[in-house]
Amino acid sequence: MGVFGDIGRLMKAGLQSTARTDYAENLRKSADLAEAYSDGRLDGTHGAARANPFENMTMYASMDAVSGTVVSLERTFREVQGVPVYSVELEIEADGRPPYRTRYETLIAAGAKANWQPGKVLPFRVSKSDPHQLMLG
Repeated sequence: MGVFGDIGRLMKAGLQSTARTDYAENLRKSADLAEAYSDGRLDGTHGAARANPFENMTMYASMDAVSGTVVSLERTFREVQGVPVYSVELEIEADGRPPYRTRYETLIAAGAKANWQPGKVLPFRVSKSDPHQLMLG
């Protein structure tokens, strides 16, 4: 059927997804997450991200794109809702700057841990004013 068939399938999938959404449960989970924030930061994380998504988008747009190579990965003794916090040592490479090392603390689910092994290269954004203030992406 082509494009029109695909559009129809997409609309049908969207309607089914909307019908299965438990909005009350999603709102409860959002409230739980909001209460877990302390002074705009989730306990156990590090970096530039804040609780306000609009602030995050503005900050992200103002940062420079860099690549970070994982040097080491260490599990801390902290967890957030059962998910372990890891301290990741990174070597950051940015155009026009010499490479440097920094640490980035983040939650890493078991299924994503393979993406954070030494030697893996990940995209980051770095603050123009503080080279140790990072955002993943």
